[in-house]
Amino acid sequence: MSAALVRESLEVVDADFNDKSKKSIKKSKKRKNDQTELFPTSKKISVSELRKNKRTKEQNLQENLEKLRLIREVCAIDLEENITNKIIERAVSRRPIKAKKVSKKAEKTAFTEEDFAKFEQEYLNE
Repeated sequence: MSAALVRESLEVVDADFNDKSKKSIKKSKKRKNDQTELFPTSKKISVSELRKNKRTKEQNLQENLEKLRLIREVCAIDLEENITNKIIERAVSRRPIKAKKVSKKAEKTAFTEEDFAKFEQEYLNE
């Protein structure tokens, strides 16, 4: 799955997901390069405060799993069993599945051969 598809699905599922465009990313990088102060005093915080705000790997994992679950729910498609079997067969063989030819059954009529013969005689004689 491409990164663009993942971003689009996250935007659909998660309203809080804020994807920055390339232009805004370039502008922010440019602003960062223009700054003369490496560590502005207004943004300094203590190590203990950083540790409180830092998210653990477990929290990241849980959030990612929740987003994936939401994506799966939104994209859920009910497939019939025969369709899923065809998809699996196609994936295993890596070739298109050949369509099975349906044999035609003999057509049944209400008229007998004698009736057709009588009709033909009447039609041609008139």
